[in-house]
Amino acid sequence: MEENLSDTTDFGERLGFTPAWHAFGVADAAFLERARAEWDKGEDNNPEHYRYRAFCEFLAAKQPLSPELAIALYELGATDADQGMGGAMMAVIVRQPECPEEVLAMAATSGRPHLIRAVERRAEEAYLAQSRKEEKS
Repeated sequence: MEENLSDTTDFGERLGFTPAWHAFGVADAAFLERARAEWDKGEDNNPEHYRYRAFCEFLAAKQPLSPELAIALYELGATDADQGMGGAMMAVIVRQPECPEEVLAMAATSGRPHLIRAVERRAEEAYLAQSRKEEKS
């Protein structure tokens, strides 16, 4: 049994899953088994695709996000080896309705144009929603 765990751990490392991915439960043994089966087909050898898939599956299962988990997932994206994929993860968190102010502040000062725009869009949408609400009153 330990041999399988080691194989799973080695495979997870090969895909770029750092200890943080495991600590939050994003890359659990069940996901890694499914990913290994997919990887072995030889149709997709892009490790970042597997990390993004793990992130999306985890996110879908954890709705609504707690502020602590939103921060952790945002930071997981910020530290990912693939800047494009990590940035996509960060943007997904910013667009979550329950995204905490702390994450919005980090995104607004990230220096990443797509995150800054996402924060600005949220502010514009909130302003428009408030304006419509006031017009109805």
